[in-house]
Amino acid sequence: MQTMQTMQWSEGVIHQEPGMVLVVEDDEDIAHLLCYSLRKNMVPVAVAHDGLTAFALFEQLRPALVLLDLMLPRIDGREVCRMIRSHPDRDLAEIPVIMLSALGTPEDIEKGMGLGANAYFAKPYSVKNVVATTMEWLGTGEK
Repeated sequence: MQTMQTMQWSEGVIHQEPGMVLVVEDDEDIAHLLCYSLRKNMVPVAVAHDGLTAFALFEQLRPALVLLDLMLPRIDGREVCRMIRSHPDRDLAEIPVIMLSALGTPEDIEKGMGLGANAYFAKPYSVKNVVATTMEWLGTGEK
């Protein structure tokens, strides 16, 4: 299931809204909470619940930032991050990635950051802190 509420369709093509965040989370309750909190701050969002869909939307939508769970169906978040960072389009390869994971040991965090994450939040994390960090990366303050 994908949330397409903030995307505009024109002749079968999806057009990304400026400042869009791609939320990649297989837990629908967590995805809903993140989306709600971002929308409350006037941030357009798109959602993917698995790694393959996430990467396809990433290429199509060119989001401003990706909130990326690591433990995903189809392909995991680590592989999605590797694919983003090795993308031949350098503009896409440099899009900020914030990892969200139940894996929270110092080694897990180091591995995530080593893959090119810009920030890492271990679950249970504060949604408020995730949104605040997202807003910082987007260049706006939390409202």
